[in-house]
Amino acid sequence: MASGNTRRSFRFTCSPRDIPIAEDMLRMQGFAFEPDPFFDPARRLMSEPMPLGRSLAAFFGLIYIQDRSSMLPPLALDPPRGAAVLDMCASPGSKTSQLAWMTGEKGLVLGNEPSPSRLVNLRRNLHAMGLVQTVTCCQNGEHIPLPDAGWKFIQLDPPCSGWGTVEKHPQAAVIWKDGKTAPLIRLQRSLLREACRLLQPGGVLVYSTCTTNVEENERQVLFACEDLGMHLEPLDSPAGFTLRDPEGCDGVWRLDTVQGESQGFFVARMRKPGIQPEMPTYTDSPVQAEILDAAQLRAQGIDARHIAAEIGIFNGSLHALPLQALARRPASLHWQGLYMGKAGKNGELRISPRVRAEGPGPHLHLEGPQGLRMIEGLLQGQSLPASDDLGIRDRAVLLCWNGMPLCRLSVKSKRLFWSER
Repeated sequence: MASGNTRRSFRFTCSPRDIPIAEDMLRMQGFAFEPDPFFDPARRLMSEPMPLGRSLAAFFGLIYIQDRSSMLPPLALDPPRGAAVLDMCASPGSKTSQLAWMTGEKGLVLGNEPSPSRLVNLRRNLHAMGLVQTVTCCQNGEHIPLPDAGWKFIQLDPPCSGWGTVEKHPQAAVIWKDGKTAPLIRLQRSLLREACRLLQPGGVLVYSTCTTNVEENERQVLFACEDLGMHLEPLDSPAGFTLRDPEGCDGVWRLDTVQGESQGFFVARMRKPGIQPEMPTYTDSPVQAEILDAAQLRAQGIDARHIAAEIGIFNGSLHALPLQALARRPASLHWQGLYMGKAGKNGELRISPRVRAEGPGPHLHLEGPQGLRMIEGLLQGQSLPASDDLGIRDRAVLLCWNGMPLCRLSVKSKRLFWSER
């Protein structure tokens, strides 16, 4: 059963068409769950025969384990398909990846993480989920080198006291007590000022925290409205949550910690007054990289039509370059696209085994419980024979389960095996 009295939550990160297949994968490993009505990909665990993080679905980045309250800020922002979103404090990537799912393959989410150590975790998580529409940067959130008024949608989930997470982190209320939150409050206001500078007139900013501290929540919203000129937009109550009355500003989501259900959280949606200008573009700032053409990608088993991105070689590494990111990239901002593999000194390319993009290369199709057992064996170091009917000419085979692409297997001596080296 799910551990303790807590019903864990997660959401699917794969494409909507693959969610039923990923659900079957979880059920065949013994997990039971039910839909959560507030968000289509969200689920609540009912039975957890082993830690959900050890499931095949988690290993292949098909799900993301996340408190249900933490899924609310992207829903409040509500960017449409194809939109570009700035996530100002992004690690570990829960909201960045959710926003990427919402905006789709032709969208863009720029995840900024000021901490280099936390940036590593952010990039690792995005890579596991294969979100080509995400890019990352490591900038001081109070001074991001981006032009004024360049973003229509901004997510700001700043550092906070974390009082809403006391069920998981009991020390949070002890560490941040007796006025010790003053530095956090100053930082949050600086981040709000920067968010307002970056937001387009007519654009939307969602401010959220995982604390129940009024000074970090309602008081910050009043600061944004009274001092920065933002307009608060009332939110409709989300299905399946019990809201507490806010203090001093209506239409925000204020949730207390409910043991075994959800953590405390605060969410406010604000709009910058004015009329939206044209989006700035930077055609005079070419990317300093070798860009792979369609023929090179086909040779690696990738159909360029399936990804809204270029793939470039940077110092021996392959990275995705979303088309929207190329148009929005000022020369002053150093950013990185999703890791896609390596390039050898002799020009040889090695696509990351976690790249699931389809193409003309050989496929291995496995089905049902037996297929899952074979996949588990591969992850434990076993290999499979590379049958002649695969038509293998290259060094990798796309592994699919019940028709859903999962990963790329390496080929050596007519054997297939999993390797992330």
